[in-house]
Amino acid sequence: MSFTFQKASASAAVVRVGKALDFRNAADFKTSCQEHARQGTRYFVLDFTGTGILDSTGLGVIFSLYRQLTPAGGKVVFASVSRPVQVVVQLTRTYKVFRQFPTVEAALEAHTAAAAAPQIPQRPTGTA
Repeated sequence: MSFTFQKASASAAVVRVGKALDFRNAADFKTSCQEHARQGTRYFVLDFTGTGILDSTGLGVIFSLYRQLTPAGGKVVFASVSRPVQVVVQLTRTYKVFRQFPTVEAALEAHTAAAAAPQIPQRPTGTA
């Protein structure tokens, strides 16, 4: 297992992806993320510092996590995206789905700021 989890708060975790997220470790990654989500983690910061390989299987498990968290108001964000991962992000247009931050700290600060912001109820749209 090349990835590690670090709890940042009651609802946030930093996942240090390691050298690769590919067909060799994607199933373990998915299982670990699902377990953390069951324990209440709703904000996952994927730290791609030093990650040299992200293949379609790895990308698939990230999207699986995204689909699991989104209905519950959760998020998956990318931080410290390495050059090889950035190439994959650009080619697959994944940047349209996952917000990217220059550092893990910036991603955690954005989460803290969003959690502290007052929630404004939205009015229904449409005509009567």
